[in-house]
Parts: sequence; C-alpha cells; structure tokens
Amino acid sequence: MKQNLTNLAKKLILPLIMVSLIIRIIIDFNSPINVETTLNSYIPNQTTTIYAAYSENGTIPDYVINYLRLLKEISPNIIYITDNPIKKKEISKLKPYVTHLIATRHQEYDWGSYKRGFNWLKNNNYLAPRNSDLASPSQKTKDSDLASPLLILANDSTIPTTHSFAPILSDMKQKNTHFYGLTANQDGTYHIQSYFLIITSSMYNHPAFANYLNNVTKQKDGLNVAYAYEVPFTQHFANLGFSHSTYIDYNSLSYLPLNDKNCYPLTLLTKYKTPLLKMRTFTNRLNVQESRRLVFNWLKNNAPQSYNDLIKHLKNINSPYLKENR
Repeated sequence: MKQNLTNLAKKLILPLIMVSLIIRIIIDFNSPINVETTLNSYIPNQTTTIYAAYSENGTIPDYVINYLRLLKEISPNIIYITDNPIKKKEISKLKPYVTHLIATRHQEYDWGSYKRGFNWLKNNNYLAPRNSDLASPSQKTKDSDLASPLLILANDSTIPTTHSFAPILSDMKQKNTHFYGLTANQDGTYHIQSYFLIITSSMYNHPAFANYLNNVTKQKDGLNVAYAYEVPFTQHFANLGFSHSTYIDYNSLSYLPLNDKNCYPLTLLTKYKTPLLKMRTFTNRLNVQESRRLVFNWLKNNAPQSYNDLIKHLKNINSPYLKENR
C-alpha cells in the first residue's frame, strides 16, 4: 500500500509542477509591470508622434489601438508613453504601430508623458536640429519647415471619428503655421487645446520648447495640469514669434456660449467634421450641452468602428451614459 502511494505521488509531481508553472505564467502575463522597450526601429526624417495614455488596470482599449492605426498612416514613428504599469499581454497590441514604449507611473498626466517621450527622442538624437532651426522664428522659411519631419503630441482623451488623419496635415500645411491644433479654448486665456498638437522642427528644436516640457512637474490634479501647461503654451510660443492655427476656427464657434466648444459634440461632428471627439463627452467631467443620444447615433451611422470601440470601452468602465445609446 505504501509503495503504491509512493508511485502515485511520483506520477503526480510532474503534472502538479506543470500546473503550477502555467498558473505562474498566467499570473505574470496578466500582472502590470513597469517596462521600457523598443518595439520597432525608428525611421529617420519622418513625422513622429508622442502618444500619452493612462490605464487604471494596465490594459489598452480598442479605441486607442484604432487611434494608433490612424496615426501610423501619417506618423511612421510613435512613442507610446503610458502613465501606469502595463500588462505583458497588452504589449503585443502595440507592436504593429509603436516604435518605443515607456510604461511607468509618473503622475504628471499627459504633459509628463510628452516630456518623457520628447527627452527620449532628444537623448537618442532623433530630433537633431537643422541649421535653419537655429535661426529666430521670423527668419525661418515656413515652407521648408513644413516639409521637414513634424512632431505630433496626442493623447487618449479623444476617440477618432474619421477614417484618416491626412486632411489634418493638409489643413495645417495650407495654413502654414509653426504649431497647430484641432480646437481652441478661452478658459483662462485663448489657447490651443493640447490633446492633439502638431509642431514644426523649428519650434520643437528651439531651446524654449525643451525648457517648457522639462519644467513640467507633478500637479494636484488634471485641471491644475491644464492651467499650468496647456493654457500658457499658445501665448508663450506666440510671444517667441511662432505662428499658430487650428483645424476648427474658434471665432467660427462664437455663437456657442461656453468657452470649451467640446461641450457641443454634436455640432462639432455634424457641422465642423471634427476628426476627434473628447471621451469626456461620456462622463460627468464635461458640461455637455447637446444630446448624447444623437452623438451615439451619429457615430453609429458615420463612424461604426469608433462607435463599436466606444460602446465596448463604456461597458468596461460601467459608464452610466450607456443608457443613452438608443
């Protein structure tokens, strides 16, 4: 009897070890980790995006992957900086699109991620200035400036509502300015909103740009971050001689009472064809003045990929606004 039990125990040891290893691998694969890794080679002399993200549980929503896919078409290099550890299994989602990944908690919000991405690029000499970048803004030839690699700052606070970002680049080049965004806001003072910014080489290679980002520090909350860094940005660089413009002209929205025109998502979608919609539209953090139900309907009929991604994300976060999806 004792011999039989011994033989049985021996037979069970290997399967138990294998089960234990599998469980450990599964746990490890699903546990968020701090990581910095290069996923693809950097392509010189091409537009680069620094994409700032945040995920409480270390995952990447589908709408972000679709955003990265669209960005990849206009920006061969994407530096993905997420203000949190990331699950190992999520990293494979980034592989088709992302050049370099940094995932660690820094608590400096999107501007802290922009800072880290920019410093990684500069430290690797990927944003080396040309001779014309060393002149003052008034001496630069904007046509050649726009022909050089651009720098895009973007974040996961918006969801794409378009099939292509190419019209954004075309509009910027037509307006012929040093930096460019989609919308502006009058809260505090007039400023271009920082959820999507395009910056020319003469500006991102100016010492003032690095200084501005490297002065970013931890703030009390996201609102303080906005007032400390987003609001002053436009005027700061305008004072240095850099010109700016937006995809949707702020003055054309003057008939809308609130300063933040993102409070009118249906108008931005239907009348101004905004390529990005604030995710705060579906939270209580934006004073939305128009029907979310109609916004859902517009997305369903005009941007089905975005609509499906949005619904999935709102289900994952148990959003109370899903009830308006009718």
